[in-house]
Amino acid sequence: MYEQEIMEMKDSVTAMFEDLHRHPERGFNEIRTSGIIAEYLKKCGLSITEHVAMTGVVGILDSGRPGKTLMIRADMDCLAIKELADCSYRSEYEGNMHACGHDGHVTMLLGAAAILAKHKEAFSGKIKFVFQPAEEETPEFMKEKVKAAGYDGAGGAAFMVKEGVTEGVDACLVMHVQPSVPTGKVFVSKKNACASSDVFKITIQGHGGHGARPHEAVDPVPAAGELISAIHMLPTREVSALETCVFSIGKLETPGSVWNAVADSVVLEGGYRTFNQKVREHLTKRVEKLADSIAKANRCTLKYEHTEGYQPCINDVKFTEKTVEVLSELLGAENVIDTEEPAMTSEDCGAYLAKVPGTFFWLGVGDGGNSPALHNPYFHLNPEALLIGIRVHVNNAVKMLEYLNTEGV
Repeated sequence: MYEQEIMEMKDSVTAMFEDLHRHPERGFNEIRTSGIIAEYLKKCGLSITEHVAMTGVVGILDSGRPGKTLMIRADMDCLAIKELADCSYRSEYEGNMHACGHDGHVTMLLGAAAILAKHKEAFSGKIKFVFQPAEEETPEFMKEKVKAAGYDGAGGAAFMVKEGVTEGVDACLVMHVQPSVPTGKVFVSKKNACASSDVFKITIQGHGGHGARPHEAVDPVPAAGELISAIHMLPTREVSALETCVFSIGKLETPGSVWNAVADSVVLEGGYRTFNQKVREHLTKRVEKLADSIAKANRCTLKYEHTEGYQPCINDVKFTEKTVEVLSELLGAENVIDTEEPAMTSEDCGAYLAKVPGTFFWLGVGDGGNSPALHNPYFHLNPEALLIGIRVHVNNAVKMLEYLNTEGV
C-alpha cells in the first residue's frame, strides 16, 4: 500500500532517524524530540495537542467520515547508557543513548502519519497518533517535576491514560523494534505480550561485630540466605504451575562490611514478573511477609520497600488474530511469527491495553545473527527496517480501521 510513496521518503526518513538518534532525551525531558514531532504533525495537517503528560504529543487525523478511532503509539525516551555502537550518527549526548529503538518508533510513526494524511480517502473514522514520554523510567532528576505535575506512577503510559489519551479510542496498536527478530519479520504473541514488573528493596538490619565472635553480634547474612531461598520457592509452591512467573534478585550487598566481620546489615534488590494480576497481588504481600518473618526469626529488623512497576501487556485475542491476518497479507505469512509464547520483558503500554482492546507486537530489526540486544550499548537498529515499519503502520491503520468499522472488537 503506497509502496512507491514510502520508498521516495527514504532519504528524509533516514535523516530524521539519524538526527533523533544523535539527540537522545530521557523520560519526561524529551523537549527537543516532542518539538520536532509537533512541528512535523502540524505540517501534515493533523490536529495536535502538546504537553500531554508533560512532553507527550497527540495528533488526530480525521478522515471526515464517521467511524471508529484507532490509536497507535510510539515512545520517545532514551536510556542512560553510553553508546558504543560503531555508526556515523552516534549519540552526541554523553551517557545517553537510544538503546531501545524509540528513535525508530518516532520516525516510523511520523512517516506513517505523513502518508496517511495524504490519503484520508483510504479510511473512515480517526487515527490518533500518540507520542509518549518515559516508557523506560522517570529519571531521578525529573521525579520532583513529575510529582508536581500530578503523577507519581511508573512509566509515561499510565500518565497519558490519566490525562485522557484513551478516551474515545476503540482499539490501539503498539509496535516495538526487536533485534532478536530478523528484519522483515514480525513477532506477535496472541495474548500475553509482556509481563508485569515489580521491584523490591529489602534491608535486613542486624548488629555487626567481629567475625571471630559472632555470638556477640546479630548476623543478618543467614537471614538473607533463608530469604533468598524462600523467595525463589514462591513460584513453585504458592503459584499455580499453569501460571508464568519469574523472580530475579539482581543485587545483594553488605554495606561497609569486610570478610572477617559480622555484617551490620544486608541489602537485597530484585523483582518479579507475571501476567496475572491476582498472582501479582499475592506475591506483593508474600514477599514482604516472608522477609519480615525471617528477619524476626533471626533477631533482625526489616525495612521493606516496594515499587509498583508496569502492568502486564495483555493482547485482545480477537483483535490480535485480525492483526496477524493483516500483517500476513502485507509481509507474507512466512514473515509473521504468530505464537502463544510471551515475552517476560515489561512494557508500559499495558496501561493502554487495560483500557482498550489492542495488540502489542515486535518488528524485527536484527540481522538474523547475533545482533546486540535492546538496552545494550552496542544496539544498532537496521535502517532498512524503518520503511518496513512505515508500511506496517500504514497498512495496519487502514485495514484495522476497516475491521473496526465493520465488525468491531
